[in-house]
Amino acid sequence: MTRLALLAACCIVVALGLGSFVSAQDPAAPPGSLHLTQAQRLDQPSTGFSPAPYTIDPDPRSPDAPGGSWTDVSLPHASPYLRLKRAMRPSESLTPTTLTWYRLQTGQLAQISGPRYLYIPRWKAAGRIAVYADARLLYQSNSNLYSTPSNEPLWIPLDNYGDASPPTTVTIRIQHLRGLDSALSTVWVGTADALSWRYQWRSWLQNRLPLTSSAAFLAIGVFVLFVWRRHRSETLYLLFTLTSIAVYIRSLRYYVGPDWVPLDDAWFNWADVNARFVIIYLAHRILEQLHGRTRPWLQRTLIAFTAASSLLTLPFFLSMPHAGIVAPLIYPPLLVLALLVFGIGMGDARKRHSKRAMLVAGWGLLGVVFGVHDWMMQNNLVNIEHLLLGSFVNVGACLILMYLVFERYMVAIDDVAQANARLESRLHIREAELTASHQRLRDIEQREMLNEERRRMTQDMHDGLGASLISALGSVERGQLDSSDVAEILKDCVEDLKLSIDSLEPVEADLLLLLGTLRFRIGPRLDNMGIALRWEVKDVRPLDWLEPRMSLHILRILQEAFTNIIKHAHATEIRVVTAETADGVTLSIIDNGVGFALEPARLAGGRGLQNQLRRAEAIGGRVEWTPADRGTCFVLWLPTARG
Repeated sequence: MTRLALLAACCIVVALGLGSFVSAQDPAAPPGSLHLTQAQRLDQPSTGFSPAPYTIDPDPRSPDAPGGSWTDVSLPHASPYLRLKRAMRPSESLTPTTLTWYRLQTGQLAQISGPRYLYIPRWKAAGRIAVYADARLLYQSNSNLYSTPSNEPLWIPLDNYGDASPPTTVTIRIQHLRGLDSALSTVWVGTADALSWRYQWRSWLQNRLPLTSSAAFLAIGVFVLFVWRRHRSETLYLLFTLTSIAVYIRSLRYYVGPDWVPLDDAWFNWADVNARFVIIYLAHRILEQLHGRTRPWLQRTLIAFTAASSLLTLPFFLSMPHAGIVAPLIYPPLLVLALLVFGIGMGDARKRHSKRAMLVAGWGLLGVVFGVHDWMMQNNLVNIEHLLLGSFVNVGACLILMYLVFERYMVAIDDVAQANARLESRLHIREAELTASHQRLRDIEQREMLNEERRRMTQDMHDGLGASLISALGSVERGQLDSSDVAEILKDCVEDLKLSIDSLEPVEADLLLLLGTLRFRIGPRLDNMGIALRWEVKDVRPLDWLEPRMSLHILRILQEAFTNIIKHAHATEIRVVTAETADGVTLSIIDNGVGFALEPARLAGGRGLQNQLRRAEAIGGRVEWTPADRGTCFVLWLPTARG
């Protein structure tokens, strides 16, 4: 912040130095130029504002020359501010006016090779100006009566017209309101190489710099307004926008230019005068936002003065003096209010140790000093060729306020970044907790799955292999089985154990892979018994629910079907066929044996058929037995998806 204040101060010092150099009274004019500091002056009373005549006679002895008594004056020259005019708004045809003529001798221009130019650093009047070279009109302003470009230097070609000779006399005609002051700076004539740099520097310092800074300030103010609409609690953003608008209106005076402004004089001056009260009020509100201490009595005083000035200078009240005329009377209370606001603001800022508020208050006090200079310059109390310093105060104020809003904006961004960082940290912590919780659940699920698989295998071994071994053991103990029967029982037990092991192989929902495992186990046994196996299996849709427990049920159902064929059907051929239905898959086992009657077999209490029905129901399927041409057709239907 200290760097910003130093930068703004350095900019003003450099600008003042350049301005002083550009406007310096140089008795020894550089080669190719003449610096005119002496002139003859003539005042003529007139009524209304009349167009400048195209030609005049510069010879004072001619009857067509401006009549009256010419007096010698030194430039810069300013007439006194006489009195306030009441009860009249300016009128093009009825207002009392004064024609002020300045005649300058330029005979020495013949010694300077052309083309040649006329440069007037400043002229000031509530009216219009016209410039003549000898007898011919060269230039005429078309500005409004009160919004005259008192800050706009003039650059006029003198003899850029073919073989025109340099003029010996330059006459300046200023028509302005009677009773109000007028002023004319020194005049320069010469070549562009000798003078254009003076004109360009003054034009940049007094016109283009205020225009650029205030326009940029206004553009940023519009952007900040949209930011404020999203963050209504940030009052500083709104105050910044309002200040940018008020500063822009106040700065119009510096660069309205010599052309007509599309706004009535009265309203232009009303806005110009009262924008200063608005700026003081907004500066007070900004200081309150920065140092945090409110002064209700000062705020009410500012509102009262701003409202009174705005109402009393309204163009509707014809009985009141025009705002442009009463402006000198408005400056004293404006000065007092500015000293109160910035003086008290500086004190409050020091008590609250607010460097930002001290910077704004200090800059405001500097602006008060510059404002006094400008007021003295407008009232011809100092050299009118000085630079108007208020524009530079506006430039510095724009930089300071933009920095404050930018800083506040960056603080908000940092707050958001810190909030995001905290949220990200909490998210990482929560994610770690969820990961740990998920891992614990996976471990629990894995243990449950292992326990479930252990229980299943235990149950299968108890119901299958265990039951067969216990039954065989009892028969052997009772002497009911010979060695061949025992061998057959042991073979069945081994097959049952192999089947349990095969069910543990991952088949990834592929029924054909499961059937391939069954074929690998049952094929050699069929070959040894002389039974041909015809494998008519084709690809079918996957069964997503096919996991080890379900696979074992399917294998036991099919094993029981093959066992029944081997033991009871006396078949020589077995066909295995797969097919798809609308909602599932069918697996058919067809033999060419003697066949059997289903109901008598079920009534006989055979455990094999009952186990097949129970296991099919457990996996959501069903089994059917139907007679074939020769033998029996066993069908196992399996659903595509389990409900």
